[in-house]
Amino acid sequence: MDGNHRWARRRGFTLIELTVVLAIVGLLATFSWNGYQQYLTRSRRAEGRAAVLQVLLQQERRHAREHSYRSFTAVASETEFRWFSGDSEASSAYLLQADACPGSNLRTCVQVTATPRAAVFDDALCGALSADTLGRRNPVGDGCW
Repeated sequence: MDGNHRWARRRGFTLIELTVVLAIVGLLATFSWNGYQQYLTRSRRAEGRAAVLQVLLQQERRHAREHSYRSFTAVASETEFRWFSGDSEASSAYLLQADACPGSNLRTCVQVTATPRAAVFDDALCGALSADTLGRRNPVGDGCW
C-alpha cells in the first residue's frame, strides 16, 4: 500500500478545521449581535419619539376645541389619549404621561414624556424622552431626537 492511497480515502474535517470555522462563526455572531442591539435601540427610540409627537398633536387639537390641554398618566389613563407607545401595552417600549410645563399651567403649555419600561427597554443614553407645545425637547443628546 502506498502512502497517498491512505489519504485519498480520508473523509470529514479535522478538529483544527472545525475549530477555525467555529471561531469565525463566533466572531461574526458577536459583531452581528452588537449591530442588532443598536438597531433595536434606535427603533425603540423612534417608537417613543413618534408616540410623544402623536400625543402632542392630539393635545393641540384638544386645545383648539377646548382652550386647554389635558394631563394624564399611565396609572390613571384616560381613553382620550394613548398612554403607551406601541400597538399594545404589553409590547410598548415606553409609557406616556402629560403634565403642565414647568412654571406654566395646562391652559398655556403641556409637556408629554415617554418613560422607558424597564421590563422591555432600558435606554442608558437618552432615558425619558419629552417634548412640549413650545417646541422644547429633552434630552438634547445625539440620537435621542
